[in-house]
Amino acid sequence: MANFREPKVAIVGATGAVGNQLIELVGARGFPLAELKLFATESGAAETITDSSGEDRLVEAMHAPSELREFDIAFLALPAPRAAEIVEAHPGPTLIDLSAASQPPGDAPIVAPGLTSREHLESIRTSAVFAVPHPVAHTLAACIRALDPGSRFIAATAALGASAAGRRAIAAAVEQTTDLLSARLDLEDDEIQIGFNMFVRESQRGLAAAISAQTDRLLGAHHELALQVVAVPVLHGSGLAIALPAADEYDRMIAALQSAPGLLMQEPGEPLGVIDAVGQEAIIVSAERAGAGLALWCVFDNARLAALDALWIAETLARNPSTLA
Repeated sequence: MANFREPKVAIVGATGAVGNQLIELVGARGFPLAELKLFATESGAAETITDSSGEDRLVEAMHAPSELREFDIAFLALPAPRAAEIVEAHPGPTLIDLSAASQPPGDAPIVAPGLTSREHLESIRTSAVFAVPHPVAHTLAACIRALDPGSRFIAATAALGASAAGRRAIAAAVEQTTDLLSARLDLEDDEIQIGFNMFVRESQRGLAAAISAQTDRLLGAHHELALQVVAVPVLHGSGLAIALPAADEYDRMIAALQSAPGLLMQEPGEPLGVIDAVGQEAIIVSAERAGAGLALWCVFDNARLAALDALWIAETLARNPSTLA
């Protein structure tokens, strides 16, 4: 690659849960870059973050999308409304939008490793924006593709920890739990108890619909899927329970899961908790017979999985730097 040029990269939302993961993974995976600049909203600026090499990096406030003009790639790891402002401004770099994880599929291609080939990603590399799927959509799509269930009905329940909603949700969960243990929790009328509680509200229902649509987009086909999203009192990591009829295909399905990219099968009978996936890159899966069906329990580090998907896009694009904006 005689003409290789290392890209200039920006991470917008560097102080968030996914932004922190991106900073760590950029260093840990040896992603080649000419420059890495960290941005946040003004309230998050002036922080210093230590990267994987031990270097302290300043997080600067980004006042306008035009500040991204000098970069080749920009990760948008911030809430959807703020990300939309940047996308609509077309500031110049290739945008990898992690906020798309909470939205129904739009015009931007949704891609993920193990589900999208590098060849296909390179064929659409001129896209100005790439959307990162929700980690639940990635997990669902990976399992469905491996299982090849055909027209069979699939039921799934996603149990999302606080990190799925970002750094503020983690802080709120910690604060509420501390207050509950001290018997001094005082909630506002419209506030939901997060600590020691599991709940479904309208935002979870909307997210379930978005994830289902993303799953179909990743697979390029519609599946009969009933998905429910539940918020659970876990700080980091999430889980996904999947059930579908298996009949006499149990052994075939297990073999398919064992060979699927990105999935790590747990030994039968071994306990598997959400905490086991924290810090891991793989989606860890346990499977067992459930009457005439197959029951899966998948656990994953949602923030890390989202960051890995985003970095995979950047790594693929950087292999051919002439295609970058």
